[in-house]
Amino acid sequence: MSSPAPRPKYSEKPPQDRWGDEHVWTKSLDRVMCYAVVSVTSVDAKLGGFQVRMVCRWAFRTSNAYKETEISYRGVPGLRIPGLQVTAQESRIWKDLTKTTDATITWNGTSIFLLDGYKPYHLQDFPFDRHIISLKHCDFVWRTEKDDDDFFDSMQIVWLTVESKSILPEWIAGESDLMAIAPVREMLGAEVCSKFWIDLRIERAHKFYVRQIFFVTYLITIASCTPLFMPLEDMGDRLSVYGGGLLTLVAFKYGVMDHLPSVPYPTFTDNFLMWQIVTIVFSTFASLILWRLHSQVKNPDVIDWIENGIFFAVVLGWSIMFGIVACCKPSRRKTWESVKKQVDKDDPSQPVEQLPVGFSHGDIIGNRTEDAKLLPISERSESPGHF
Repeated sequence: MSSPAPRPKYSEKPPQDRWGDEHVWTKSLDRVMCYAVVSVTSVDAKLGGFQVRMVCRWAFRTSNAYKETEISYRGVPGLRIPGLQVTAQESRIWKDLTKTTDATITWNGTSIFLLDGYKPYHLQDFPFDRHIISLKHCDFVWRTEKDDDDFFDSMQIVWLTVESKSILPEWIAGESDLMAIAPVREMLGAEVCSKFWIDLRIERAHKFYVRQIFFVTYLITIASCTPLFMPLEDMGDRLSVYGGGLLTLVAFKYGVMDHLPSVPYPTFTDNFLMWQIVTIVFSTFASLILWRLHSQVKNPDVIDWIENGIFFAVVLGWSIMFGIVACCKPSRRKTWESVKKQVDKDDPSQPVEQLPVGFSHGDIIGNRTEDAKLLPISERSESPGHF
């Protein structure tokens, strides 16, 4: 996983590939730079909900002709996302007097938004699952007050960087995918856009489950199969060990049920625990059958060697399985491309090709444009998460 994008310094000139030369930057009035940190604050896979906290830092220039305050002249930044509940905790801008001239005013600002929504979670690979939280059609606007439902103008963003984080110890945030919706290239060469598509990548931190579930049940299974290494005459003691191990494994499974997802299909963890129970039951019946055959064979040592072989096969098999879970499985998770395809399948409204006849992508986002389209940011930027 690559490192997040570096934090930009607004005191420096914008990058050449975002703003062009210095002449373009000084002439780009009312064009906004934004550095956004998107933190995942809540993921509820059982209820299908999530909460995201977006902190935006703004920087832009305006003409100094009006000499008015920031509220009466500009308003405050706002965010509109269809299908999500957006709460503006804080949104304000202020003048940067150190960079203000007689011709232009430099503004800085900050906004904090809480985004609540729902999505389906596919947990077949639990705890090695990956998910994408789609913030569809993020519309940056200007509002008179931060709590207003309406807006009076769209924000013309010319540079945007998104950094994704997770404050939850159970989840790890990856790089975010950023796409601009119908950007417009101005005469000075800069592209401006007010609507974006942000995909947040998260994957579950697996080490807790490997240590507390897989390793513990691995030891219980091996200890429960040790009667295969005992003499055949002690069948009563052997059956008591089998029964105790089986009950311990079942009790442990229901004891950690709060940490397991409640879904109608089996997960990777469910199958792992179920096959351990099957192994103990198989060992029990194998001991009973071999005990019955013990008195009918000419060489009883053969039966003892068969049981020893079964025991070593069980130990070797489950040791290899635990090694795969601990070492191989975390690095061979489902690819992000397949996760994205599943997200598109869950929400058919996402792909542009599936829009109804007579409607453009701009119609869906509330801005009718004949040639509106979803452009991947990778066509204009070398690194993801930048516009």
